[in-house]
Amino acid sequence: MTPDFSPDAFARTLSRVQELAVAYLRTLPERAAFRRPPDDVVRRFEAAALPATGTSVDTILHEIERDILPYSLGIGHPRWWGFIRASPSPIGMAADLLAATMNNNCAGSAQIATFVEMTVMRWLAELVGYDATAGGLLVSGGSAANFVALSAMREAMLPGTRVEGLTVANVLPVVYVTPETHACIRRAVELLGLGSNALRLLPADDQLRMDPTVLARAVSDDRAAGRHPLCVVATAGTVNTGAIDPLAAIRDVARAEGLWFHVDGAYGAVGAALPELADRYAGLADADSLTIDPHKWLYVPYEAGAVLVRDRNALTRAFATKADYLEVDDTDYFNGPLWFHQQGPQLSRAFRALKVWCVMRELGVEGFRELWRRDLATAEALRAAARAHPRLELVGPSDLSIVCFRYLPRRGDADALNHRLVNRLQQDGRVFVSGTVVQGTRCLRAAILNFRSSPADAQVAAAVVAELGAELEG
Repeated sequence: MTPDFSPDAFARTLSRVQELAVAYLRTLPERAAFRRPPDDVVRRFEAAALPATGTSVDTILHEIERDILPYSLGIGHPRWWGFIRASPSPIGMAADLLAATMNNNCAGSAQIATFVEMTVMRWLAELVGYDATAGGLLVSGGSAANFVALSAMREAMLPGTRVEGLTVANVLPVVYVTPETHACIRRAVELLGLGSNALRLLPADDQLRMDPTVLARAVSDDRAAGRHPLCVVATAGTVNTGAIDPLAAIRDVARAEGLWFHVDGAYGAVGAALPELADRYAGLADADSLTIDPHKWLYVPYEAGAVLVRDRNALTRAFATKADYLEVDDTDYFNGPLWFHQQGPQLSRAFRALKVWCVMRELGVEGFRELWRRDLATAEALRAAARAHPRLELVGPSDLSIVCFRYLPRRGDADALNHRLVNRLQQDGRVFVSGTVVQGTRCLRAAILNFRSSPADAQVAAAVVAELGAELEG
């Protein structure tokens, strides 16, 4: 049996896929924000044997309709506010199909995908006020983007370590973070051989931001102790509360001390394009490296992360390799302006740029601003609803579209009740939020990156939280 590549057969398949996709989107607001697959569905997958013979496309699509689509995470539901997972733009969904149809390996060359990705990277830089001539590429998400950026940092700050390892540096490296820094930074530091002991955990201030004065003192203390400060990782929109570190002041410390200044803006960097928020992002444009996740607040379907590095050569020094079967001459017909596989860890690379290009073309900067303001308005409506309700309480600060709040029981342990409440809310299905701990307090966390959400949904969510909190309280 071979796949049927006839145009007519493909058209029939696409017609059925279209029906499934449209039905999924049309019914999304009425379904539960999340539904676990029932035991019989799970057992079907667990018992499924490796297929010995082929199955018809109609049967496969029927099984997807029955066993897979009903149990999606629910991203895109008007009250799906779990983690930082944005409602995806439909044009981005369609672009993924077209990218798969082309099936390009976007390692580089003169293929059109190279020019699309270069354009997208320039647009992302311009969107947040970064140097449009910076180097950069698309990766799977923020974890990979931060790893690529810190790889460039390691080779820039400790030249030769890529070949010789850290023994050539003969130093005790230090990377400065706070408890609010994303956990992927720790993984990157470990994968790069610096060791998690290289992380210097600085206490955050009362707004859950990095304190530049504390940073400067820590650098001085580390130098006096014979350690080797390398890098400071600031955050433009922390995943826990949406806090934006004081980037300009951190930049000043980094420049004075000769540190690499990295900004993790996977969630919030794009907020720099909102005039009313721009002041909070002062200093972002001066970062040595910067990460942005288009699959977060740009509403692009998964996966789409981006890394920008002021000096493109820093990426080349960190990743470039030679292989005879990949070598081309400058004058070869296949040679293009850039080989992305020499700028990052992947040789096999999907055409991620197409969906990013499509969404950015469809919305434009003004369209994004309208959607961001809607998300921010929904977040503010949720805060207002929490303030107004006698049994709800806001927890911690937030600069962006994350709202942390909790139910206040009349008696008993509020932390324990809110821990149970997260599970009860997810089971109920009318609203999906995650749980977290902010300044020692266990609470609910709504991350609103959803163009289907409205302030009315915030009112519903607050009412549901109060209802289920009271139910648990008994």
